[in-house]
Amino acid sequence: MRKARFLIIALILPLVLVCSGIRGSRTVSASKTGRQASNYAPGEVIVKLKPGASQLRSADQDERLMSVARLAGDTGGAASSRSAESLVRTAAMQRVSDIISGRGLDRVFVLKFDPSADVSSIVSELRALDAVEYAEPNYLIELGGVIPDDPSFYDQWSLVNLGAGIPWDPNNDGNVDFFPSTPNVDIKASEAWEITKGSPDVVVALTDTGVDITHPDLAANIYTNPGEIAGNGVDDDHNGFVDDVHGFNVADSNGDVGDAFGHGTQMAGVLAAEMNNNIGITGICQSKVMPVRFYKRTGPDPTQYSATVADAARSLLYSIAAGASIINASWTTKLTSDDTHSDEAKALEDAVNATNDAGALLVCIAGNEGYDLDYSQIYPSSYKLPNQIVVAASDFNDEIWHDGFNTFPIRSGYGPSTVDLAAPGVSVLTTRARGNCFLCTQSNDSRDWYTRADGTSISAALVSGVAALLKSKYPTDNGIVLKRRILAGAEVRANLGNYVIGGRRLSAIGALKANVTISTPALSEFTYKAKNGKLIVYGSGMQTGASIIVGKTVYHGKPRSDDGTALLAIVPKEAFPSGTAVPIKVRNPDGGESQALSLTR
Repeated sequence: MRKARFLIIALILPLVLVCSGIRGSRTVSASKTGRQASNYAPGEVIVKLKPGASQLRSADQDERLMSVARLAGDTGGAASSRSAESLVRTAAMQRVSDIISGRGLDRVFVLKFDPSADVSSIVSELRALDAVEYAEPNYLIELGGVIPDDPSFYDQWSLVNLGAGIPWDPNNDGNVDFFPSTPNVDIKASEAWEITKGSPDVVVALTDTGVDITHPDLAANIYTNPGEIAGNGVDDDHNGFVDDVHGFNVADSNGDVGDAFGHGTQMAGVLAAEMNNNIGITGICQSKVMPVRFYKRTGPDPTQYSATVADAARSLLYSIAAGASIINASWTTKLTSDDTHSDEAKALEDAVNATNDAGALLVCIAGNEGYDLDYSQIYPSSYKLPNQIVVAASDFNDEIWHDGFNTFPIRSGYGPSTVDLAAPGVSVLTTRARGNCFLCTQSNDSRDWYTRADGTSISAALVSGVAALLKSKYPTDNGIVLKRRILAGAEVRANLGNYVIGGRRLSAIGALKANVTISTPALSEFTYKAKNGKLIVYGSGMQTGASIIVGKTVYHGKPRSDDGTALLAIVPKEAFPSGTAVPIKVRNPDGGESQALSLTR
């Protein structure tokens, strides 16, 4: 099934089915509500200025923002109706400040005009300016071996499949049927738990709609910032974020990470519902989930919510600044071919590159539209960076997620050359948010605090959980190595051969036992010429495609020899502040990293 080529860019949290998992039945389609008339925020534009642009010269932040806001000229309407804000507060990102500056993210701004302004005209005008590197609308994000004592554990077929009938509402119409399943079609969680259940030192950033952090099956595994005091309105740990006790809400710039829609709580349950607490279910790992909410409520009605590419990018940057080694991105963007421009999605691409620079694993989805990603592109999945892993959804018989009564239509995105693997994503039992949100329950009956869900979002959360198990066992692994272990340990299933690379399906025990060879390059010396930015490193064991890491920013390396002993990168002199020792190291494509040498200019 081939689809016409298109680019995707209005963010979708792909979760299409929700029904009560322990009692009763309720179904909802997340794709039918909360829609905007256009696929971008009215009157908002993202712009990145070129280095040295005159608008960046003022040392005063307010003057700089006013200068940026004037960029659109008369097209942007009256001066009183426009403003500008930085995409990222550099002062709040000290931990990754060199990545921020290296990627030029400190030169990215969100311009806001009157909501009735002609965004297309503003973008066209901005792109024509010499000072502008790129400009784009601020696109909207749409929703799209150990046996625990948790009483509903045996209902979690994705972890341990006993071959029992699986309750499923495939048409999302309230009619639940029981479908036959195949024994052992699962990710072998109980065997993996004999090796590790996950370390609390491992933090998984859940970039999503927020999380019900007081849910009794989640509270124990929610990340807590030890340096922050809740609710005092003070940045106690001086990291630039006030009250980020349990993560952060980048959409509203506060510490309220409560679930605005209900999707994030479902991901959190798959990831890290508490094990052996004698209630509910268990997550795949017992590591910490850090909610990074980038959805905001836009009104009192539960269907009033929105999110933008700018806030999605901010969520990724906060994740690496807070030290997350794994980032779950169960969302995607949508842009039709009519909207496609070579400069689209650049702000998100810059942020995704920053996650690679930081060495984090970014778990992405293949989407729920049934598109062949070999021919269609979705973002962030299609950036194809080495730290990204792209996941499709499979069912309880090791088939690609499809209509419940027919093999077509296929619902999961797929790609035999582009999608890394499949993971369970059909009728998976998980936690349900409580409160006043679209997918929430207001019931006081704890049996209603769980639900079943379909979608590649669920599949990605399982992969993130397995990655956390791996990081617990191999704490020095970077995102590239974690990805290699997951892929090397996957089970090969003939039914999936036409849909994902090598017919791979996630296996927790396989990933933990996989043997991967990591080649560690060795550096001996380097030369640097500030005038032309040429940095040449010398050593041994540098593979074709290796990158040079300066500080924490990754630069593409070009071989200067045939034997892997010399590598060249063009690095701006700003990467080496005068009088500051800056580490330099090499990262091979297989994830192996050298020891660092330092340059003081």
